[in-house]
Amino acid sequence: MIHPDVKSNSTAGRNIDGIAALKRWNQSFIDAFRPRTDLIDHFVAGDRGLVTINLHWKHDRPFNGLAPTGKTGTSVENFILRIENGLVTRWDVADASLDLAIYLHDGGLKMPTFVEPPSLIKGVALPT
Repeated sequence: MIHPDVKSNSTAGRNIDGIAALKRWNQSFIDAFRPRTDLIDHFVAGDRGLVTINLHWKHDRPFNGLAPTGKTGTSVENFILRIENGLVTRWDVADASLDLAIYLHDGGLKMPTFVEPPSLIKGVALPT
């Protein structure tokens, strides 16, 4: 389902290139947060897909330099997928709730800024 050269980005991991790197990142996240993942919704149309999940997490092991605190929470996330020949080639994660993102930021994880996933249509700037 996932292309070997997949590109992936999220609040908690940027510029993850290739399925091996994605699997390593994913395993470290699972080991640290032991999430229960609830499927909320999914949609596929042509070369696009969208999956919405709710993570129920508890941080009880180290993650990317962040010491575990035992804190628990939820995180509603949208996976924005690009699909080519039946394989996911791009996987961007957009947080719909900020519980986990704020927790990671407060713990010292650098939050991404100026994120620009590929656009279907680029907007035109309004005159000032």
